[in-house]
Amino acid sequence: MLTRRLDRKPSWTAEFTAAQRAAETVHPHDRRLLDDRYSHRFVRDPALRMMLSHPLIARGAIYCLDRLVGGLQAHTVLRVRYVDDAYRAAVAAGVRQSVLLGAGFDTTSLRTADATTRIFEVDAPSTQKAKRARFEQLFPQHRPPLTWVACDFQKDDLRERLLANGLDPGVPSLIVWTGVTTYLPVDAIRATMHDLAAVCAPGSRLVLDYIDPDVITGTTPWRGARWLSRIVARLGEPFRSGFTSAELDALLGSCGFRLHDVSRVPTLLCRYDPASRRGLHADDWLGIATAIRE
Repeated sequence: MLTRRLDRKPSWTAEFTAAQRAAETVHPHDRRLLDDRYSHRFVRDPALRMMLSHPLIARGAIYCLDRLVGGLQAHTVLRVRYVDDAYRAAVAAGVRQSVLLGAGFDTTSLRTADATTRIFEVDAPSTQKAKRARFEQLFPQHRPPLTWVACDFQKDDLRERLLANGLDPGVPSLIVWTGVTTYLPVDAIRATMHDLAAVCAPGSRLVLDYIDPDVITGTTPWRGARWLSRIVARLGEPFRSGFTSAELDALLGSCGFRLHDVSRVPTLLCRYDPASRRGLHADDWLGIATAIRE
């Protein structure tokens, strides 16, 4: 049986992605792809803190990571840009509740908090406990309309947890589910989507990311993806599920959602770094999508 780190301690991969976002932010303003001045505050792992101890070290580490696992840095920082765009569009359209599934050490509530929009942060109890403690210690005066919802996607009833914490199923929501599906079995993903369909009013939007299935089987042509898959398995957070665009479309459709947009790493780089100022690799094994509740 696979050992789940999340049963014992906070997600290391969530902390690692926070370090990636923080390292991107130290690049010169005209070259950085993301401004996130909060992420470094949630990094506690000694090795990751060392990486962020000086801008030159941080930039060097990301340079090496990008060449070792092409596409990963671009996806990690640009999916935040993609989600931020989706959040602003939802607020402009009148959506007043947003759900961050598997929020990890996400900083949306700090960077884009809107006084009229309630944010539900949903995550495994171990990770959320660590984040909440850091959040309340570091930002005691910051009081966005934020609701913490502890939920293990493989054990708990997401629908019950959201309704019990005040989500209004009668109005549209923005659901953001990034950095999670890769680590869940397909049955858990499908069950979560059905739970979401039950609490999302028509017109609600779901943003989620995914990896290709050949990364799971070890047959992907991208060497960095194969290497990363082995590393996260050793860390106790193995990749478990991947999809083609067609498979993702079919899964979403079976759960009441219509696929609206799919953006792969090359597409994200063309959109957010058209002049290729950062020069990040565009290895094409990761994607992010938007679906609409019918």
